[in-house]
Amino acid sequence: MQDFKPYNEYITALCNELTIAKHRQLVIVQGSETWCYQFASQLALKNSYVFSSSSQLVSSEFPKHAHQILGQEFQHAIFDGFSGLYVDKLAALAGTVKAGGVLILLLPNDSHWQDPALRSITSYGEEITHSFFNQRFFAKLKLQPHYLTQHSLPAYQPVSPATAEINYQQQQLCVEQIIKTATGRANRPLVISADRGRGKSAALGLAAANLQDKRILICATQAKAVQTSFKHLAAELGVSKEQNCKQLANLSYIAPDTLLNEKPDCDLLFVDEAAAIPVPMLLQILKSYPRIVFASTMVGYEGNGRGYTLRFLHYLRSQYKSLKAATLDEPIRFAKHDPLENSLRELLLLDAKYLDTQSGKSYQFENISKDQLVEDEQLLSQIMALLALAHYQTTVNDLRQLLDAPELQLSICKQENALKAVCLIAIEGGLTPEIAEQVIKGKRRPHGHLMAQTLTQLSRNTEDLCKRSARVVRIAVAPECHQQGIGSALLNYCESQLNNCSYFGASFGANAALVKFWQSNGFNIVKLGFSHDKATAEHAALVIKALDKQSTDSAALLIEEFKQDLSLQLLGHFSSLPWQLIAELFKRLPKSDLSSALDARAERLLTGDINLFQVQPLLWQMIWSTPISLNLLDEHTKFILIRLVLQQTSVNSLIEEAGFTGKKDLDSQFKTAVQGWYAHYKSLQNNSY
Repeated sequence: MQDFKPYNEYITALCNELTIAKHRQLVIVQGSETWCYQFASQLALKNSYVFSSSSQLVSSEFPKHAHQILGQEFQHAIFDGFSGLYVDKLAALAGTVKAGGVLILLLPNDSHWQDPALRSITSYGEEITHSFFNQRFFAKLKLQPHYLTQHSLPAYQPVSPATAEINYQQQQLCVEQIIKTATGRANRPLVISADRGRGKSAALGLAAANLQDKRILICATQAKAVQTSFKHLAAELGVSKEQNCKQLANLSYIAPDTLLNEKPDCDLLFVDEAAAIPVPMLLQILKSYPRIVFASTMVGYEGNGRGYTLRFLHYLRSQYKSLKAATLDEPIRFAKHDPLENSLRELLLLDAKYLDTQSGKSYQFENISKDQLVEDEQLLSQIMALLALAHYQTTVNDLRQLLDAPELQLSICKQENALKAVCLIAIEGGLTPEIAEQVIKGKRRPHGHLMAQTLTQLSRNTEDLCKRSARVVRIAVAPECHQQGIGSALLNYCESQLNNCSYFGASFGANAALVKFWQSNGFNIVKLGFSHDKATAEHAALVIKALDKQSTDSAALLIEEFKQDLSLQLLGHFSSLPWQLIAELFKRLPKSDLSSALDARAERLLTGDINLFQVQPLLWQMIWSTPISLNLLDEHTKFILIRLVLQQTSVNSLIEEAGFTGKKDLDSQFKTAVQGWYAHYKSLQNNSY
């Protein structure tokens, strides 16, 4: 058995220096599986978290999701790479290591090693023969200062001297600002921005302890995300805290969808990890609560906050001149310039920054291979930065997907050498009729193939899973290029590059703006999910564009069936769907025949005194037969007709929602709306729509 004493002495010396510096360090340990497990087992490190699926490592854990690791603290951590390089879990584990600790990464020295993590990103029927992510990752690891191998121990490199001071002043000022938000003038929202480990969540808990006379709600996508706030509240009050606490003293947890649906009273609202909540939802929350604190991690593992920063903060600054902002950049859990934090950021491109450069040159479109990406670090960094900027759900897993997923195709738009837009497309389908039959019967759900499977279930046609389809996974356009048609131009380019695909489509959380974008590019909605996302409160929409004659006929049938279903679903399951979204959906719905008898009846009923309940059924039939009749109406008319006719909202509910003075006011507004719509409807008929 190898003598591990020199290795232990190395680690001990490192930890001693780290303790003085209040820093943390990544240590790479590379060798055979047996040797690495022996190394880890004999280490004398107290209070260590061991991430591994192997029974050979004592007290190891292998959580299914990264968020199950977050919110905890350990002196040290060991990450077993042999169990799979799950990068989201590696990043999350790094966030749990305390000052003076090390994160030890166990890795094989076998160039032909099959990373178990690759199975999680491989669609059914696909195979990864080479991991470009691991190629890049291993190459960068070799540049790390503490790289130990089975056969050699490097010369010890002392830890860079640091002040070792931890400055709590920023956090204290932040707590004071939170208290002012609760006790000062209303409608002065506070926005706290911080990187991980800066004491943002702790500040919320400390402030709650200082506001015992206030009822405070804390909102986040998951209760686990707010445990740090509860921990610090409990410590200040000198009480114990449950493991997954949801209520303590004056502080109560609430999920975003529950908050918006129930709108419970409170004196102060905290919205933690606000970057993980879409901007439209944050705006709704903002309207309902006059005293509110938004807090978010700017570089995170669960989703990145830069899109949030740009869009939401821009809106806040334009609407609230008295907006208060606090940035926490001083680390609390460790000293400045922490080596572990710096290593993870470089390895996983966590703080890649998009470079906004202006040029008068024309736009160029091109496909980018995985070979090109791994050879061009600058381009890879810019792509990740742009994806993070544009999409709240961009995580470290996306880097692996980008580099390794075999079914993913990447296209970009450049202006000179500056990146302006990115489009990621997954090629789906190509499965056997036998598997397709099992999918139709609900017996199989092959990994990946999201759109192809959904189309097969809708059509009950095995060909939709046997043929190839292309699904847009992400499309991102640089903020300075919005509303310039670049997204549409990139979509057109991507479509021109597709070979042997029957459908081109996308799945996304449906809101009016996104539906407008996709429909304006010739895509039609064929499905709206019944359940809504807890974080976004949006229903998943599937849009498609047929690329051949046979698929065009099939798509037309699916579009018509969607229309028929939606007409009744709006009266029940989708009765609270935003009216703006419905207005957009109507722009591409097909026309259907209407009997001359209904037209004659309309002429009788809609030209005299109009009674809501008498004309409601007639209007419902006429609008659904001629969806285009809503298109050119003013927003107020659309709102009244959609809510009263298509969704049949109760009179009292609409009076409250629209701020009408009473039933008389509503009747007057309804009559005006009907007259305006009917005049438009008749002009369409005269023009032979």
